[in-house]
Amino acid sequence: MSIASFSVSCKTYAHEKHHNTTLTGQSSSSLAHLASSRERFAASLNMSVEHVAEAIKARQVASTDLNEQLIAVEENNSEKLTAAEIGRMKHQMICQHRYQFFRNPFVCRKCWTFTPICVCHLLEERKRSQNNDAYKAQLPKGVEKLLIWTHHDEYGRTSNTGSLLPLALEQTDILMKGLPEHDKIMNEALHRKDVTPVVLWPDKKSKCESATITDLRRVIKQTTASPGQNHGHKNTDRIILIAIEGTWNTARKMVNKLPPNVIRLDLSEEIRRNFTTPSINEGIFIDTTIKSSTSLNAPSLLAPLRRQGQGAKQDTVSTLEAALVALVALGLTVDDALFILNCAREKVRRIQEYTGKTYPRD
Repeated sequence: MSIASFSVSCKTYAHEKHHNTTLTGQSSSSLAHLASSRERFAASLNMSVEHVAEAIKARQVASTDLNEQLIAVEENNSEKLTAAEIGRMKHQMICQHRYQFFRNPFVCRKCWTFTPICVCHLLEERKRSQNNDAYKAQLPKGVEKLLIWTHHDEYGRTSNTGSLLPLALEQTDILMKGLPEHDKIMNEALHRKDVTPVVLWPDKKSKCESATITDLRRVIKQTTASPGQNHGHKNTDRIILIAIEGTWNTARKMVNKLPPNVIRLDLSEEIRRNFTTPSINEGIFIDTTIKSSTSLNAPSLLAPLRRQGQGAKQDTVSTLEAALVALVALGLTVDDALFILNCAREKVRRIQEYTGKTYPRD
């Protein structure tokens, strides 16, 4: 949504009809209702009308400046640098802009939900209920870190649930590909000698090594196996788990650029079992509010917010769900996984109500 036309867009957004969407009905907390009054919308943000206008203007100016800088980079370097080098410079500039200004000035920078319907307090309530500052769940033994490797176009998107993982799990970070400081962190993680990097990606055609959950458990348990026994894995009992955030096309490109030592983890069988069998992990991944909740036509909890393309696979689930399937299989408690899933479902529910739009799941 263009910031320049934000005041107009927010009034019409919830009223837009599309042949593949249905409207959930307007409520007093919907975007259309709030945006019909500048005062009401500002109050929902705990801001004055003047501060809202300033935020919109600042975002608009920043976007204009970025466009001018991108043009200048190409004009000033066309004879000195290759097209690939110029492309990398422009990509970094776009990433830095997205990281600093986000997609929308009125989105929470932590949970990536519209500010009036922020879900961060759900985590804070758990902290208070447990009366413990260490309210985040621990990663399973052997999983040293979880990295959410995010395409810049996905960063800050409200229909994203991977943003909730660092709020609920220890040793979990979101990194934007193309942001220099984040690229440095990722590169260091990928080339450590004392851990095995594993990416959640079912790429059977890749020449890189692939594995299943059973294989991964074996890697984690191994501490002193010889190369002949561990199929070439490092002598380590720890892994860094990498989840990719982006469309299938952008995610595939990101995975293809990972070094060959990164193991590809195929979760298709685990996903099928968890999303079709109520007895598996107490059925926490099955949304019982959906008529076809034990089918894989559109299992992802994000299906109401994102159009499922014609080529969508039956085991297509959100990054958050895929990460939790893997973590539960490796030892994360069902209670911790269910809490995170419920937070994500609540985020989706609030966004549906707020925007007034949903895509059919079947």
